[in-house]
Amino acid sequence: MKHHFFLFLFLPLWGMSGLLSAQEPVRSDFNMFRANDTIVKQQVEYKDPGKQGTGILWDFGKLKTVDSKYTVVYEQTGDSLLSGTEHHTRYYYGLRNDSLFLTGYENPTTKVVYDSPELILRFPLKLGDKAEGYYRGSGSYCDKLDIKAYGTSSSTADASGMIILPGGDTLRHVTRVRTTKLVSERIAPLLPDTIITSVSDSTKQLPVFSVDSINYFLQGDTSVLVVDTYRWYAAGYRYPVFETVSTGNYSTAAKTEYFTTAFYFPPDKHAYLKTDRKNTSLQAELLEKDKTENANKNDSGNNVDGSVVIDNMEFTYNYYPNPVESQLNFEYCLSKDAKVSFGLYSITGLMVYRSPVKSLRAGTYAETIDMGYYSRGEYILTIMVNNKPSSEKIIKK
Repeated sequence: MKHHFFLFLFLPLWGMSGLLSAQEPVRSDFNMFRANDTIVKQQVEYKDPGKQGTGILWDFGKLKTVDSKYTVVYEQTGDSLLSGTEHHTRYYYGLRNDSLFLTGYENPTTKVVYDSPELILRFPLKLGDKAEGYYRGSGSYCDKLDIKAYGTSSSTADASGMIILPGGDTLRHVTRVRTTKLVSERIAPLLPDTIITSVSDSTKQLPVFSVDSINYFLQGDTSVLVVDTYRWYAAGYRYPVFETVSTGNYSTAAKTEYFTTAFYFPPDKHAYLKTDRKNTSLQAELLEKDKTENANKNDSGNNVDGSVVIDNMEFTYNYYPNPVESQLNFEYCLSKDAKVSFGLYSITGLMVYRSPVKSLRAGTYAETIDMGYYSRGEYILTIMVNNKPSSEKIIKK
C-alpha cells in the first residue's frame, strides 16, 4: 500500500595529542534541553558517519557549508512540556523519569499529537546502551486530511572517540548516538469533530494502539520511511556538536535512499554555556584530566578506550562505508611521526592491495581504495603503524 508522507523530521537534535580518556555518558543534567536556549546550526555537506566502536576519529573538517542561517529555539510551554522550534515547526517534548519523549509537533499546515509518544533518549546513555520503543500519533493536514502515524524508534550509543569539526575545532570525549526511526502514515478525509486546534492545548485522549497493531501496520505498508540519524555529543556541551541524517524506503530486502544532509553546531556559537555551569565545569575538569594522562602515558602497546598506543604514540582511525560498493575511505590521526602502510586481503589471506610505506608527520590523513571491481565477500583491512598491525573486516557488496 502506497501512502503520501507529511513527515517533519526531528533535527535538534584541545589539542590533538594525548590519550583518549574514558567516554562520558549522555546524561539528563548535562544534555537535556533547557528553556530559553538558542542553538546555532549550520547545514553542511553530508558525509558517511563511519564505523562504530571506541577510539574513533571522525574528520568532518573539510565539509562545505550549505546553509549557515539555521537556529533551534527552546521554550517552556507548560509544567511538563518543553518545545523546540526549527524550520517553522514546533516540536513538543516531555521528560518522564529517565526518558525523553516527543509528544507532538505543529506548523502552519500540520498538527500531530502522540498518544503513544516517541522515545528520543533514555538517560543516562553510555557506550553500548540502547533505548527503543513504539509510537503512534494522530493529527491533521491543512484541516482537511486526517493523519495517523505509527512507527518504532531505537537509539544506541554506538561509538566514542574524537571529532574534527568543519570549523577546524578538535573535540575529545565524544559519544555518538545513532537513532533509527521507522514511520508509516495513513491519510484520510478529516471528520469535523477530530480537528486539533493546538498540540500544546489538546487534552483529547486517543486510544493507545498495541505493539502488535503497530507491527501489523508497518509490515503491511510497502512505503515505510526509515530515518537514520547520528548525533555526536562532546562532553562539556549540552547539545550535539554534529549531526547527520539520511532517509530512505525501508523493506526487509533493501533500503532505497531518498536524501541525506548534515548539520554542524559551531562550538563558539554555543552561547548557552555562559549560564551552563555544569558543562563549563566539566570542560575544565576534563582538560586537567587530559593533561595528567598525557604526562603519564607510556609505551604500553595496548588499547586505551580503543585508541591504539604504539611507540608512545596515539593512533586513531575510521573507515567507511562498510559494506562498500566501490570506494573505501580510510582516515587516521597520528599524535607523533610514524611509518604507515595498509593492505587489503581476501578472507583466505590473499593480498589484493598494498600501499607503499610512508614516513608521515603527526597529523590527520585520508586514503582511498577503489574496490569497484572486487568480488563480493569479506576482506581484511590491515593497517601497519611502525610495523605493528591493526585489522578490520570489510564487506564488499
